[in-house]
Amino acid sequence: MSTRPGITEQHAADLAVAEYDPAFVDPGHGHSRAAWASIVVMLVAITAGTVFFFLDQPLLVWISAGVLVLGAILWPVLAKAGFGEQGH
Repeated sequence: MSTRPGITEQHAADLAVAEYDPAFVDPGHGHSRAAWASIVVMLVAITAGTVFFFLDQPLLVWISAGVLVLGAILWPVLAKAGFGEQGH
């Protein structure tokens, strides 16, 4: 019988794996300089594009859309340059 009331032996074993295996508990998605840089660039692009949309500046809206695409490309480029999640 498990030391924890109300759960099976298999469930207790699964919980033990979750408690001791850091990769199982936290896979580390998005905890890197590459991820943060990319997300910040994309958030700034979305914010600027929204402001320019309301100011009726279509050229600047399209430039913001281009910066948004560049922000999405930035993540894998920085990750391959060594700024990605280490050990995954």
